[in-house]
Amino acid sequence: MNPQDLRNWIDSLTQDISFEYRGIWGSICPFSRSDISVGYDGKEASYTSVDDVMNSTLIDGKPLKEICADIHFE
Repeated sequence: MNPQDLRNWIDSLTQDISFEYRGIWGSICPFSRSDISVGYDGKEASYTSVDDVMNSTLIDGKPLKEICADIHFE
């Protein structure tokens, strides 16, 4: 998935997003545009914007926007 499509999916607020990256499952839970939770490999962080999520390095120390093409989304 390309970064813009993922950003739009998160911003749509329609559902929690489950994913797998390098054999580890995680999730992105957009409760609102200013309350988004990301969990991966036993770590969790909250963000106040979709842009913050896309720039997050919680997943394997890399920005989500740079690795989203390598992530398997459910």
